[in-house]
Amino acid sequence: MYYHKNGPIGQILSARDTSRDTHHIGVVGLGIGTLAAYGKAGQQWTFFEIDPAIADLASDPRQFTYLSDSPARTRIVLGDARIGLRKESSAMFDVLVIDAFSSDSIPVHLLTREALQLYMAKLKPGGLLAFHISNNFLNLAPLVANLARDAGLVCLERYDDQGAASLGNAAAQWAVVARSTEALGSLARDPRWKPVAAAGMPNVWTDDFSNPLSVVRWMGN
Repeated sequence: MYYHKNGPIGQILSARDTSRDTHHIGVVGLGIGTLAAYGKAGQQWTFFEIDPAIADLASDPRQFTYLSDSPARTRIVLGDARIGLRKESSAMFDVLVIDAFSSDSIPVHLLTREALQLYMAKLKPGGLLAFHISNNFLNLAPLVANLARDAGLVCLERYDDQGAASLGNAAAQWAVVARSTEALGSLARDPRWKPVAAAGMPNVWTDDFSNPLSVVRWMGN
């Protein structure tokens, strides 16, 4: 529902050159493997998933076939995503998707200055970092904007509720981070993608400090 091709993530993935055999996509948060439906022959998709039960479910074609039907090569790295990512080669991914924030309990350690440094180290120079920040309880866009600004990166956000009017689609909010406006390609020229207003102090979360209450959507806001 969040991942339809006319929504933000469909646009992010189509903005990359998907014809190259070396095209490598990383996804933090497997779910049922829905994003693997975007995979193309010659691509490598690596999913980082902390829960073995989720990995078993997504890999079972009797339950879900996104992984088994994908033309791309797919693999699942079990365990904490930051630990798994550290073991991957530097400048490995064309796109890295962080998709672990849709519940009311988010993994804070995936939204810190240190986490962002790790993500960028694993991206190719012109790569895109995409955060799925759809959440009924938390407003994560300013937090991502703070992280990007702190690191000297550019950040755009797209909130898509038009797709929700279509059967089977849901409103989705995504933020995309890159080293330069040029790296954003067509996204930078699309008026649906807007700069994200950074929040006030404290500017960024770190591995030593975070304040989840500061991003709660309180009643009336």
